[in-house]
Amino acid sequence: MKYSEIFYSAQGEGQFTGRPSLWVRFFLCNLQCDGFGQDDPTDPESYELPYEKLDLTDITRVEDLPVFSKGCDSSYTWSKKYRHLMHDKSATELCDDLEALLPGGKFVHPITGQDVHLVLTGGEPMMKHNQKGMNELLAEFEKRGNLPKNVTIETNGTQALTEDGIQAVRRVTSRWNGSGKWFWSVSPKLWSTAGEHHKRAIIPEVVAGYYQKSRQGQLKYVVNGSQASWTEVQKNTRLYRDHGVPWDIWIMGVGGTVEGLKLTEADIADEAIQRGYSYTTRAHCHIYGNAIGK
Repeated sequence: MKYSEIFYSAQGEGQFTGRPSLWVRFFLCNLQCDGFGQDDPTDPESYELPYEKLDLTDITRVEDLPVFSKGCDSSYTWSKKYRHLMHDKSATELCDDLEALLPGGKFVHPITGQDVHLVLTGGEPMMKHNQKGMNELLAEFEKRGNLPKNVTIETNGTQALTEDGIQAVRRVTSRWNGSGKWFWSVSPKLWSTAGEHHKRAIIPEVVAGYYQKSRQGQLKYVVNGSQASWTEVQKNTRLYRDHGVPWDIWIMGVGGTVEGLKLTEADIADEAIQRGYSYTTRAHCHIYGNAIGK
């Protein structure tokens, strides 16, 4: 399995904000989202992309990378330029490393008894090779008697479930007799914010397939506050609803850094609430500055 980083921290976005979570950030993605933070996200000719220009001569660890203020803030998880910084481990090796990060080595905290969530993100965790990896990882946890009760998949919602992915969902939901939670956190990318074309980024039948395997999830849009971004949210949500996906809608302001978030966050929050959506900040940006490994 190729991945950029693993870490134990608080969930920073959406329904489970603040929950203790163990993270695996898989490598590679089918979208780039170079429009994030750009003056005009719909004009690729005007883009400034710090991740392309960064000199990696003296950088030997992902953790030493800066936070990118423009373009995808986790571009190191899919750009081939950063491939040599990625980790490549078996399910057994990765499971060992993950358990070493958990208090007491278990997904249940030894003092509070509260469950730790496992978050699989990227990159794009639903790419075929990553679905195979997540199934192998969960199989290893299951073999050790340490299967998490709560798993969140942070996905752009464009990659269909494979048989590996279906098996992974079943491991969690069937093992815990219906109390296990497999949660889809789907973040559809907008043309007006991320610079990703609708045809590539909005595939409601894929998300409907997720819903059929696990009913629990959320739709989480990143907007820049423009009228175009709000219009896209409304139109895309209607498409997901027409395909039978009833999940709550969360809105998040664009910004890879806390400075960027503060430029628009209050206005976007007010607008989201007026439109009937839930609003989520990026708590990890405010707490840790969006530093890698946090």
